[in-house]
Amino acid sequence: MSEGAVLVYSVKLMRQILERHEASERHVGPGYLNVHDVKVPGGRVALAGGFGIGGPAAATAMEEMVGAGARRIVSIGGAGGLHPAQTIGDLVVCDRAVRDEGVSYHYLPPDERYVRPDAALTARLLEAVEQRADGVVAGGTWTTDAPYRETREEVLHYRAEGVLTVEMEAASLAAVALHRGVEFATAFAVMDSLAEESWRPEGLGHPDAVAALNILFDAAAAVLV
Repeated sequence: MSEGAVLVYSVKLMRQILERHEASERHVGPGYLNVHDVKVPGGRVALAGGFGIGGPAAATAMEEMVGAGARRIVSIGGAGGLHPAQTIGDLVVCDRAVRDEGVSYHYLPPDERYVRPDAALTARLLEAVEQRADGVVAGGTWTTDAPYRETREEVLHYRAEGVLTVEMEAASLAAVALHRGVEFATAFAVMDSLAEESWRPEGLGHPDAVAALNILFDAAAAVLV
């Protein structure tokens, strides 16, 4: 299996990637992972999906991929925007994640509030995304295990800290990567918004959001080969 791997959460995204690229299926782990060896410009990357959402599912998938030989891993998925100016399909490259979940505390000491992806791989990913899209930003994310329990007070608190998005996997995956000694980076497409008084989910599955995820895959592949 390729040493470079991409983790995805959207079934639609995975289907589109496999339609756009020559790929062959690979068996990894106990069978719940859907893994393909994908031919991309300059080489091949492993593409993993079908494992669900959230920190425990993503961390388990990463463990299986590392066990199969992955050494550089990029996670791409959707996130909720915390700022009113964000629009559906905006791209964010993560430089730190708030540990408001459980998995990271099984891998790292509890004293650090943030966990950070690999700086060098993140810088390369940011550059690759910027080459393919306008308005890309780098910043923090808030990782939570309870996507239906965010409060207005939390949104305002994290926004004041400069956190840009909320999602369910980044802190967990960064912690596993640090523990296992592999390179990790992650980026998101804004799919919904918590910036106003109520949740705005209209971007879930929106064509602009899915197109943005495809841009992230192309950028991830470019830095992993």
